[in-house]
Amino acid sequence: MFLIIKAKLTKSELALVDEGDPDGIVSGALFKMRFPRGVVVTAYPPEIKSNYLIRAIRWDFVADLPCPGKARLRADHHLSNTPCAAVEFYDPNAPASALLALKALGLEENPTASKLVSLAVETDTAQITSQEAMDLEAAVKGADFKGKLHLIEVLAKKGVDALNDEKVKEYIERYRKNKSRTEEFAALLQPPPKEVIVFFKKDYKLSYRYLTILLEKSGADFTFILVPKGLFRYRVYAGAKPESGYNAASIVEPLGGGGHKFAAGATFRSISSAKALKKVLPLLKQALGRDSIDIIVVEDDGLKKTTLS
Repeated sequence: MFLIIKAKLTKSELALVDEGDPDGIVSGALFKMRFPRGVVVTAYPPEIKSNYLIRAIRWDFVADLPCPGKARLRADHHLSNTPCAAVEFYDPNAPASALLALKALGLEENPTASKLVSLAVETDTAQITSQEAMDLEAAVKGADFKGKLHLIEVLAKKGVDALNDEKVKEYIERYRKNKSRTEEFAALLQPPPKEVIVFFKKDYKLSYRYLTILLEKSGADFTFILVPKGLFRYRVYAGAKPESGYNAASIVEPLGGGGHKFAAGATFRSISSAKALKKVLPLLKQALGRDSIDIIVVEDDGLKKTTLS
């Protein structure tokens, strides 16, 4: 709210980018390179549909998110996000929205911007080969809301050198500790079944997207993780190996989510864990072609396997 008011009062350009991953954060940094006085607002995809203020504002630039309704320019590569901006740089085959933002903002000849985009491509395609991409992903995952705004600012000013910023180093270290805890948990599920469905009875603050990647690397073809996120809210993290034939995005779309074929997510409301499971169960049955679903339930006293039909 404050950032939107600030932009309107100062008559600054206003951007809206995805808060959850390096692709959105790098897109925000590109906007700040192009418009140094501009204001960047971050949000998660489910907020675009539910937040009235976001839908009421006319945005100068939107990246890596569904169209909020009123946008002058948008860069996106998600098949589930319908174009609607006045000018669209939209390509579902693009490896990252930041690559489209680079073109949309006229920064293709800027080597600093191009380097950041290459890191966003590495992270968004889950083909991380460089230490910089690894650190950038860690910084985004380890930063809180204010931290992500700081990250956008320093990336715009310093490019990859922003990863040496003292605050950014703190974000990276915070995520590395979280990542280590996630790896310890993944070890409890080895070897994983081909189709892994995990329901956490509470949020253990793990890196759940990273958990899906670890399980797929160790043998799972399909992953589906359900986690409570605050009062009456549940988050789904779905993933699939490219050769598996599963489509993670199509599974979460009925829940109001989206993403990529091999990595997608959704946030939905439910008054209880039982009703949350009841909501996702038909989707899993249809996706997996099963009359019943084997689920791993995670509680404080350990892991329990159950079958729901």
